[in-house]
Amino acid sequence: MIVRILIVAVMSFIATGCAIGTTSLKVEHAPLEKAEKKKQGNILLKEFVDKRKESHEYIGNKRNGFGMVLGHIGLENDARLEPLLTRYFAEALTEAGYNVVTQADAQSGQVKFDAIVDGEIIEFWLDLYMKVWHNIEVRTTAIDPAGKAVLWEKTIKADQSNVLWIGATGEFEKVISESLTKALNQAVLEYNSDGFQTAIRK
Repeated sequence: MIVRILIVAVMSFIATGCAIGTTSLKVEHAPLEKAEKKKQGNILLKEFVDKRKESHEYIGNKRNGFGMVLGHIGLENDARLEPLLTRYFAEALTEAGYNVVTQADAQSGQVKFDAIVDGEIIEFWLDLYMKVWHNIEVRTTAIDPAGKAVLWEKTIKADQSNVLWIGATGEFEKVISESLTKALNQAVLEYNSDGFQTAIRK
């Protein structure tokens, strides 16, 4: 009986070792797909808001071999998710052809913008149990320059899952990058659509 307990204890330690604590990751994406026909216009992009149900301090869980959550995934250098995704969606708008206007430019009156674009981060979460997967959901909205009427709204969703081999940081970063790249390429298509441009030009 004692030997059996010791074996279970050792196996538990091995199974939980890689899951304890917080792992900090770089959240990056691959080069975005090129928009063939660029649109035109000036967009005021406001910082996105984190509306996730999970703790805003983290972007994922780590589990042991039994599925128990023993650790978390965070952003490298204590970065915040809101400005990071705002910057990446600005890149999607730029790829679609738009000039992204900063808050300072808008306040100085040097640039007139066609619409205000903001976003709500509904989901951005990594989890793992035998494999690693990542889900992203962002609701992005275009509002008239006066900030009164919603002109356009779209929810961008993407996910990616990969086989988990050893639980290395690179495995987590790879699946997030693939999921994020899917979402941003979808955003480029939506921002580059005739529907988006027509909506913000009304």
